[in-house]
Amino acid sequence: MHNRSFSAGQTLCNCLVEQVDQLPDINATMIRLRHEPTGARFMHLDREDNNHLFSVGFRTPPEDSTGVAHILEHTVLCGSKRFPVRDPFFSMLKRSLNTFMNAMTASDWTIYPFSSQNEKDFHNLLDIYLDAAFFPTLSEQDFSQEGHRLEFETPDDSSSPLTYKGVVYNEMKGAMSDTSSLLSRRLGRALYPTTTYHHNSGGEPEEIPNLTWQQLRDFHARYYHPSNAWFFSYGDLDLETHIGLIEDRVLQHFTRIEPDSAVPSEVRLTAPRQERERYPLDESEPLQKKSLVQVAWLTCEIEDSFERLALTVLSSLLLGNPAAPLYKALLDSGLGDNLAPGTGYHDDNRTTYFAAGLQGTDPEHLDAVETLILGTLERIADEGFSRARIEGVLHRMEIANREVTGDSYPYALILLMRVIGAWIHDGDPLSALQFSDHVERLRQELDRGPFFEKLLRRTLIDNPHRVALLLQPDHTLGAEQDRQTRAQLDAIQKNLSDTESADILRRSAALQQAQDAEEDLSCLPTLELSDIDPREPEGSVESDSIEGVEVHWFDRPTNGIGFVTLNFPVDGLSIDQIADLPTFCSLLTQVGAGKMDYLEMAERLEAVTGGVLARTSLLETPAELDRFQASVQIKAKALVRNIPQMFALLKEICGAPDFGDLQRLRTVLGQLKVSLENSVPSSGHTYAARAAAASLSPAARLREHWSGLEQVSRVSQLADLSDEELRALSQRLQAIAAALFRRDSAQAAVAIEGDNAAAVRSPLAAFIATLPKGADDEKILPQVPVAQGRQQGWVWSVPVSFVTKVFRTVPYRHPHAAALLVLAKLMRAEYLHREIREKGGAYGGLASYSAESGLFSMLSYRDPQITQTLQVYDAAVDWVVVGGFSEESIKEAILGVFSDLDRPLSPSGQASHEFACLRQGLTLTMRNQLRGEILAVDRQALIEVATRYLGADTADSAVSVLAGEQALQNANDELNSGELDVRRI
Repeated sequence: MHNRSFSAGQTLCNCLVEQVDQLPDINATMIRLRHEPTGARFMHLDREDNNHLFSVGFRTPPEDSTGVAHILEHTVLCGSKRFPVRDPFFSMLKRSLNTFMNAMTASDWTIYPFSSQNEKDFHNLLDIYLDAAFFPTLSEQDFSQEGHRLEFETPDDSSSPLTYKGVVYNEMKGAMSDTSSLLSRRLGRALYPTTTYHHNSGGEPEEIPNLTWQQLRDFHARYYHPSNAWFFSYGDLDLETHIGLIEDRVLQHFTRIEPDSAVPSEVRLTAPRQERERYPLDESEPLQKKSLVQVAWLTCEIEDSFERLALTVLSSLLLGNPAAPLYKALLDSGLGDNLAPGTGYHDDNRTTYFAAGLQGTDPEHLDAVETLILGTLERIADEGFSRARIEGVLHRMEIANREVTGDSYPYALILLMRVIGAWIHDGDPLSALQFSDHVERLRQELDRGPFFEKLLRRTLIDNPHRVALLLQPDHTLGAEQDRQTRAQLDAIQKNLSDTESADILRRSAALQQAQDAEEDLSCLPTLELSDIDPREPEGSVESDSIEGVEVHWFDRPTNGIGFVTLNFPVDGLSIDQIADLPTFCSLLTQVGAGKMDYLEMAERLEAVTGGVLARTSLLETPAELDRFQASVQIKAKALVRNIPQMFALLKEICGAPDFGDLQRLRTVLGQLKVSLENSVPSSGHTYAARAAAASLSPAARLREHWSGLEQVSRVSQLADLSDEELRALSQRLQAIAAALFRRDSAQAAVAIEGDNAAAVRSPLAAFIATLPKGADDEKILPQVPVAQGRQQGWVWSVPVSFVTKVFRTVPYRHPHAAALLVLAKLMRAEYLHREIREKGGAYGGLASYSAESGLFSMLSYRDPQITQTLQVYDAAVDWVVVGGFSEESIKEAILGVFSDLDRPLSPSGQASHEFACLRQGLTLTMRNQLRGEILAVDRQALIEVATRYLGADTADSAVSVLAGEQALQNANDELNSGELDVRRI
């Protein structure tokens, strides 16, 4: 690391070092600085990690719900002073080896983070991001594309109806159809009547059209200034050089101002309130058990770091696992199916809040849920919390704080998200990363008396700033909203002058011309193929056998935590048992085992582990599309000192699970049903793609059954089983456990630091010895037939669509796999993004190829179109076949492939990846061969694979669309052939 020698009082590049703190929990040093001429704040987390991350953030409190902060976040990335091209952000996605690039709008702040392991790339992206944030073009045309615009449904025909278009407009139509997002927005509106959180920073669809271009520009001028900026960096970069670049590119051009961006404390309510809100639900769905109730309290200010920690612990004590008293009371009440989204403590806002509630309830239960919560809190305050329970929560928090995560997002981004709320509101960010000092104070408070009981009374029971919110479904609301929008548009159109109509036509034509134009991107920095490492770094693994079970040992910097994966093949199970495996996995760690009921098991898991989960796993064979491995994996983690206790629990979970508590099964299945249904609106493209793929290969068919729309439907049915049917399910699950958890063909993987491996070997061996050996006969995975239907339309209550087309191609070891990987990047970046997002107004247009599954997919996300998007997919193939792309775009697509291949994982995630490769027989030599083939992909190879595998005459493909019923009917009216087979989930 470069920056260990800094101390408070030093200066560098006009910045005063204000504070330096060691963070032993995460092996890092926090350095905080202030740029003296402008007041800009800097935080650097110095840590031995070459995946460097940068972010610049601003306080951006909106004063209405037009989505100004959100639309500005999109628009600043559409061109800037030094980089005056239409879309430098998406252009740099193609010219970079980034490990993360994005921008995010929260309730009152906006951040622009990126990360890269390549120093040249990091500096390229730093230039782009700084210029975009501080010197954006903010053209009216970009505002109309990203935010909102009026357009005729037939863009060149002024007699056709007017419509609203815009990327953010359609994004927020989709977001506001997600009940989880809607509940959060409506709760903010009720709980914060006088501050910025009353407004929807993302934008309410009906208010977004009220935002003007000038208001957007004024918002940028007001808030995007160094005096209102928070600069964050992470990794082993040279801090002085880094800040010097920011000084040169940005800071020297500004003088200090006094930005009026601080968010005041909320005015406290003097009496509790109840609020009722509606959300649209498709008429085909029943209204029963579709409501949500949330009860919330405003709590402490964000500056009070000790109280925030105490409330975090209190939230876990109340709700942290099935044995927690408020969690149990809510689920046992029968008033709902699951905890409401957002249940728990939230400390991102200037004034923090706590919420608890139920979903899967009915409107008449509003009073009962509120009364239940209040009565339960009173009982808890009277009975108190055991010290053992408190220590269990602190133990779980210790693991969460120590664990180096980063499989879905960079670890640095996760750290940034932990600190940004407190830091940007002038609180103490240190406690979010190093909570051990506060824990010591907390234990001292506990020694003095009933600390949490008093906290509970003061912050919740006796706190009048309480809101009980009901969010209930309405069959007529969607049509009502559509009529209002249509009436608004018709009124606008009726009053248009000929000049105004001509202006809309002119603007539409100009936007399309700009979108179609070939741009000179030479002003943008780029990498070359020579910047790519042609070989994957070799990981270290040692393998041996314990009691006949193959064990792989991965020496990784896991920061004092041991990670164990136990892999049990499902060969030998019946096809019916295989169908039950997702349910089995969901329930296995949620029920009792041995002599423990589910409550005792939940408390024990919290006390000695960082979590135990069971999951299904599918791995395709690298050389054959229709061969695959299927297994159940048990994944567990614990602090090194608790590894023996963890394996003692695993012995009970695998050897003596108890599925006999039928009420517990019913409760968990109800929770799972609601959870899966909640996931559909935000992951509709994934669900649609899995449904299409199910007709193309046996592995994809099983994946759809295990984790697709078929599973959503199946769990919905299981949640409504009779007692007799539930008893039969219980017996089936017991039989699966007896047949599955055996030594034959089982494997294990352990990720842990060097010498700590010794702490695992003996308890692992003792655990394996408890597993039955099983019969010697060969076990065969039953055949899985592919699904029927190549043109599917799935009905879901959403105002936008998810359109997918999936092609069966070739597997990993095929000579064409490399070209297909590059083709997916090429089509997404050079064609689908422009046609589906920029022109069509969808939030996203994507293409992907999985070498593991051999499936190539085109997808749209939150799309106002269906038939037009399907036409775009066909046109995209034609565009490739005629060679409508440049040599530069091939290079950029190859860079994009390697950006994905070389994205870093967490220490445990990297071990899991290497374990999967070992099980597949996917050697390092094979992986490096593919890397070489990717670097060699040329124009002819791309044309060949597009023609052979995606062409209309040769493609083996399937289409699946997830949308509202009316949208699917309209699409079928427009399709000349290949109508969608409309299905209900």
